Amino acid sequence: MTVATAFSTQMTQLTGNAGGAIQQLPNSNVVAGRERCFIANIALATQAIGTVFGVARIGLLGVITGITLITDTSLGSATIALGDANSSAIYMAASVLTATNTPTRVGLASTHGAPIATGYDCVSGLVSKSYEDIILTTAVAALPASGNLAIIFEYVID
Repeated sequence: MTVATAFSTQMTQLTGNAGGAIQQLPNSNVVAGRERCFIANIALATQAIGTVFGVARIGLLGVITGITLITDTSLGSATIALGDANSSAIYMAASVLTATNTPTRVGLASTHGAPIATGYDCVSGLVSKSYEDIILTTAVAALPASGNLAIIFEYVID
């Protein structure tokens, strides 16, 4: 028999529920919450270096559980990053995407699985008290003249 000798933050909370005290349960945004998706589609049309797309809006305290990119056209040497108006690459560092018609999972460990506590509006750049707008920023080269890029954001919020 093999038993656990170390625990994740959430399992520590659950396994600490001993001795008849009031149970402490992890928030539903990290355990047993309902998963939702926000799907963004971008028509590629030679957008210039430095173009910033608003691509998703997620309610505060939402927890990103996955980001998938799918393109039908290689982005060549153009890089894309996912972030917000405060930090352009907090969800995905600048990367190239050359695999076509192949779902590609991306993201950073620091923001996957962590509740979004502060949000920024992608139009004004100001702090939002109810949502986080995620942006995609291009760099290095212009995007291709044609094609499609889909971004699927999976998140738990309740």
